[in-house]
Amino acid sequence: MKQKKVKNITQKFLLMEEELGKTPKEIAEILEVDLSTYYKTKRGAISLSSHFLVKVEHILGYSRDWLEFGKGNPKVEDSKPLSEIASHRSILNKLKAYDLIPILEILPHNPVAEDKRVLLDLLNLFVQKFR
Repeated sequence: MKQKKVKNITQKFLLMEEELGKTPKEIAEILEVDLSTYYKTKRGAISLSSHFLVKVEHILGYSRDWLEFGKGNPKVEDSKPLSEIASHRSILNKLKAYDLIPILEILPHNPVAEDKRVLLDLLNLFVQKFR
């Protein structure tokens, strides 16, 4: 019985890799898991964690119910394209590199127009040195 489940989960991972046009290494990087964990999960050697399933659903756009239980459609409706996610990941890495995330977390969700303009002016002034 376990052999069938392993084969089934492996087939699902192979399908995702093929549809996304990504290698296992690329998908592991996108999901921010190490490659050995990705391969072990793909083989069924380790169980699908809730955290992993959430990442697959929200980052790759594949349903956790489909991956875990084989229920429903493989693709999640309304998921963002992988290229958009990759673009956001690059921006997030820049925010981390400049240690801006803690500062940005303090800012209000709905800024006053004047505050927004001041921040944008400051950032535009700073990036001028890179253009």
